[in-house]
Amino acid sequence: MLRAIDMQQIVAQLEQAEKVHRVEQRHPEMHQRYLELQAKEEQRLRQKKVPDAEEARKTSIKDKREREERERRAGADRRASVRQVIRGEEEQDVTRQVGHINIKV
Repeated sequence: MLRAIDMQQIVAQLEQAEKVHRVEQRHPEMHQRYLELQAKEEQRLRQKKVPDAEEARKTSIKDKREREERERRAGADRRASVRQVIRGEEEQDVTRQVGHINIKV
């Protein structure tokens, strides 16, 4: 499959690329400045990611601690309710024993 080539578009792009190349050749400091700006931007983005990662780590640790605390509280609540049930059964046993008196005459 062959496709027709649009020479006008290629020539226009070639002229732009040539201009950029000439400017870079005449003014190498511009190209160096461009590379420095690009490096600074990449460094800024990396530094921004580091605090974000640190914050995310702190948040995950905090969430883990909160979850563990909720689980401990839930476990303590369950133990307390089991104790109450056991006490309630013991009290019912005592009232049953006290409620019926066998008297033989």
